[in-house]
Amino acid sequence: MLHTFDALNSPHPAEMADIVPAGLALPTRTLEPGQVLYESDRDASSLYVVDYGVLKAVVPTSLGRDRIADLYGPGDVLGLAVLDGGRHAETVVAVHDSSLTPIDPQQAMNDRKVREYVMRSMARQLRRSREMLDEAEMPVGARVTRAFLRLSAQFGQPADEQDGMIKLPLALTHEDLADLTGSSRVTITRILGELRNEGALQGTRGVYVAHPRGLERATDEYVMQVL
Repeated sequence: MLHTFDALNSPHPAEMADIVPAGLALPTRTLEPGQVLYESDRDASSLYVVDYGVLKAVVPTSLGRDRIADLYGPGDVLGLAVLDGGRHAETVVAVHDSSLTPIDPQQAMNDRKVREYVMRSMARQLRRSREMLDEAEMPVGARVTRAFLRLSAQFGQPADEQDGMIKLPLALTHEDLADLTGSSRVTITRILGELRNEGALQGTRGVYVAHPRGLERATDEYVMQVL
């Protein structure tokens, strides 16, 4: 049986227990940081449920630069292009050590519980994509703060001895954050410095600690600057 995990690799009580029968689960795939699960424009052949770890979906832009379209964590379902017999639109790369359970798509769709779980995962991903599209018109500072708020909700863990602070144990580089928000590495460095000065963010790569209320205030401030 599959079991869900928290933001990176700690066991979660039971959300995914009994979702994928052992008979449907194919041999587990494990990836080290930087390893590719699948590449864009390749035929999709399997669904994948993330057991633990963090992965990023990378897509090219019209300017020839890669963009991070989404980040996936425990419980997310990848390889959804297989459901319509298409090709992958994105390249998926591990950010942290990751484990995934492949599932035969036809068998998955014939199992009611698995099918419903896949649909819920699709809905979560669509919601994140819609949020990122809505944020595309915001000033870059607001895009960065909104990205940290979204990552806090998706991967965050309560920070020890800091009221309201959220720990983000994500090994995202400044370049990754730039690719996630459609900005530049230099701009990301400047904005992160501003957020640290305002107390909305602490730490650096791998050990970010976010203050959600501070990020919300910073979002409003960045938007007001262009009004």
